[in-house]
Amino acid sequence: MVTAGSLRFFIDRGMGSRYVPEGLRERGWEVVTMNERYGQQVGEGLEDPDWIAEATERGEVCLCKDAAIARKPVEAAAVRSAGARVFAITNANITGPTQLEWILRNEARILRRTKKPGPYVHGIYADDVRPLNLRE
Repeated sequence: MVTAGSLRFFIDRGMGSRYVPEGLRERGWEVVTMNERYGQQVGEGLEDPDWIAEATERGEVCLCKDAAIARKPVEAAAVRSAGARVFAITNANITGPTQLEWILRNEARILRRTKKPGPYVHGIYADDVRPLNLRE
């Protein structure tokens, strides 16, 4: 059985460094934020393909706030070439507390899907997690 504590998640800058990581840690998730890994200055300038590749190489599951990552050619290619496992919030306009709520509401679905090897991007919705098509 996959548990949050048996996985490590990388949280990109769009999800912030407060509500989501703190809330997930309270639930037993092992997470590292972009700011923790790279520092704020470097993290702000880091391109998506770079953190996707590094997080995947470290065996981490990626959490981001940009579901367009599956549609953007460069990012989709990075997910594909790294074999990344990515979960993306599907509404870029929601706040940190709401992002956390969506993730925790879908915790069992997310953890179940992490059993599958990448590459993939799954969209996190208010009450569901669904695969997103990776652009060719």
